[in-house]
Amino acid sequence: MFKIRKRRGTKGEATQKQVLEAALELFRRRGFEQTTMRGIAKRAGLSLGAAYHYFKSKDAILIAYYEWTQNEHERLVERAAPSGSGLRARVLALFEAKLAVVQKDRRLLAAIFARVGDPTDPLSVFGRKNAALRERSILQFTTALSDLPLSPELKKLAGRSLWLSHLAVLMFFIHDRSPRQAKTRALAAAVADLAVALPLLAHPQAAVVRDRLLTLSEDFAPSRGVAS
Repeated sequence: MFKIRKRRGTKGEATQKQVLEAALELFRRRGFEQTTMRGIAKRAGLSLGAAYHYFKSKDAILIAYYEWTQNEHERLVERAAPSGSGLRARVLALFEAKLAVVQKDRRLLAAIFARVGDPTDPLSVFGRKNAALRERSILQFTTALSDLPLSPELKKLAGRSLWLSHLAVLMFFIHDRSPRQAKTRALAAAVADLAVALPLLAHPQAAVVRDRLLTLSEDFAPSRGVAS
């Protein structure tokens, strides 16, 4: 299930995977706060010291989960939106693939979402510690716009905006009690519909809008270390 960073020897890699899968099982069943490292070690069939050898804390386990989530998102999107897909299909594939990856994890996401939004928290998607994973994710959305007749600056801005929109969709997903989260999927489709209008920014009459957007992105850029 999980592809994680290799340690020395296949046994170490397998044990690390074992700890990670045990932790996710308990997070999903009991909740993040209610799960302890001791409980994770027991579920994985290891001593507490052995579990700490692979992950120093529950937060470290979640960072590994973030990495797995990103890897899976990239893999699913590549299959769902092959080369030649239209803009709407590419954007919608990004949203639907992320929802597929986290489908089992509404309870876990709800437990950590407040921390996710705090750039000073180690678990935050906006913090420096997760900058590499954040940039990989933003790049996915920016790449989906690669064939648009927009300047590199506008593509970067639009890609970041879509990435932020996908966070908003995930927040809606956490609270969505409709059957199979149908409302969340409708919201994702609506964002994809709006994205189809992005090429209009290349129209000569949109020059004022383009300039204003770029100015706003510079004037209100987040502080260093936060998503930018």
